[in-house]
Amino acid sequence: MSEYDECTDALVDHTVLAELQAELGGDPAIIDAFVRNYVSLLPWRVSRLHRALDNLDIDDVMDAVLSLKTSSHMVGAVCMERLATELEISIRLLPNADHLLELRPQVNEIDQCVFGTTRELESQIR
Repeated sequence: MSEYDECTDALVDHTVLAELQAELGGDPAIIDAFVRNYVSLLPWRVSRLHRALDNLDIDDVMDAVLSLKTSSHMVGAVCMERLATELEISIRLLPNADHLLELRPQVNEIDQCVFGTTRELESQIR
C-alpha cells in the first residue's frame, strides 16, 4: 500500500472553491456551474481511463489521468487528485504499454472514490 491508497482526510478541500469564488468576484453561480461540470464529467473521465487501459493505449491512459488530475485539483477534490497523481507516476514507471493492465487496482481505487467525491462536491452547490 502506498501513501495514496487510503484517503483518510476529507475527499474535498472546500477552501479551494472558496478561494476560487473570491478570485472570481464572489459570484456563487459561477462556482456552482464549475462544480456541476466537474461532477457531470467525472464518470466520463474515469470510464475513459478504463477504456484506454483496456485498449492498452498508453498515450490515452496518460491523457485521461492528466485530465482527471488537473480537473480534480481545480475543484479541490484532493483524494481524487492524489490517486490520479499516483497513477500518473505508475504509468511513467512502466517499461511499455504491455504492462498497463497491472495498473487496474489503482484505477479501481479511483472508482471507489467517485461516489464520495461527487456527493461531497454536490453538497457545496447552492
